Amino acid sequence: MDAQTYLKKFSRIVRWKLPKSEADEVLADYQEMLAQCSDETTQAFGQPAQAARLLSEPKMYYRWLAIFGLLAFCLLLSEFFLLRASFAQYPTVQMYLLLLVGLAGSLLWFRPQPGENRKSSLPKGLGPMLLGLLALAVMVAGLLAGLAQGVWQALPAGLYGRAANGALLLMGTAAAVFGLFGLVHARLSDRRWCALYILGFTVLVECVLVHALLVNMSLDTSLTGWWVPYGVHFGIVGMVGLLATGRSLC
Repeated sequence: MDAQTYLKKFSRIVRWKLPKSEADEVLADYQEMLAQCSDETTQAFGQPAQAARLLSEPKMYYRWLAIFGLLAFCLLLSEFFLLRASFAQYPTVQMYLLLLVGLAGSLLWFRPQPGENRKSSLPKGLGPMLLGLLALAVMVAGLLAGLAQGVWQALPAGLYGRAANGALLLMGTAAAVFGLFGLVHARLSDRRWCALYILGFTVLVECVLVHALLVNMSLDTSLTGWWVPYGVHFGIVGMVGLLATGRSLC
């Protein structure tokens, strides 16, 4: 294995196993050592996975795996609720709890560290992905609003429910994928990728709440202002999610 290939594989494993500050120091040392080695002498370092395992502290690594599992579980459980679309009651409490755990856990784990060099520019690709996710959410919201107001007259009335269901499933699943992608990259490259996890999770929770509203068979729409309590829930979730997204970028 040549030095460049070795360092590439070693870098991915070390960044997953070690906190960013420690991983940067280790990679700087290995890059300097490997620059002086021939392709044959890289064997003395052992396999990349083995070398990274010797450098990692098991307790810290298992703690990270526990946090990753918790944050991913909150995201995937919300996606399960969306796909299952079966609710005994409106899931306000459940979704609020999941959102609270996911946002609080990610903000605490990926918080700025003392002495961290604050960079003004965002990691490459993060800005476009955040804007793309927001744009997709706005498009889906516009589609749902149009269906509710009967704007799409060319669409048969019997397809309104299918169109709304399909849009929510597409949006929620895309948000879950974006969120998981951001969570992994927050560990591997820059903690600010956590913003993509938070925004994706927020959009997914909104999709679950809207979907639960649409499939609620006991919903009474004859009352004036029946939608206000639900609108409040959507607004609270959106506001909290946007504030947490902005905080994670600092």
